[in-house]
Amino acid sequence: STVEIIFHVSTRMPSDSDDSLTKKLRHLGDDEVHIVWSEHTRNYRRGIIPTDFGDVLIVIYPMKNHMFFIEIMKKPEVPFFGPLFDGAIVTAQLLPSLICATCINASRAVKSLIPLYQSFYEERALYLEAIIQNHKEVMTFEDFAAQVFSPSPSYSLGGTD
Repeated sequence: STVEIIFHVSTRMPSDSDDSLTKKLRHLGDDEVHIVWSEHTRNYRRGIIPTDFGDVLIVIYPMKNHMFFIEIMKKPEVPFFGPLFDGAIVTAQLLPSLICATCINASRAVKSLIPLYQSFYEERALYLEAIIQNHKEVMTFEDFAAQVFSPSPSYSLGGTD
């Protein structure tokens, strides 16, 4: 896999004391993308978790017949992302993969606002270039093929060593 995701699940985080509740809210509040499961009849209020972060809020409302209504709230400066959109209705079968893909793309959209931000593929290209520059061996194609098909540390087509 080329993507790493960390989900902070609020119901799994301790909140048995004021100190742990404060730490929990700080930890959750620092996340740039929030996913909320709401079974309430009222719409979810963005200010429930007070934060300057939370640039994107994805709220999932269960409906009848194993369908789910998706509400997406984002700060105005966050560019478009998908595949889910505000007002989408999704089946239970598609929900997990679409939520995951939308979270990844939302996070990338938020990060794209950071000055001098490099996308994941630009950063990967720089790492690969550094590996190539630091570890390449100059040889002919014939020498390379010979080492692949008949590996021997002292074998060389170019002559005696």
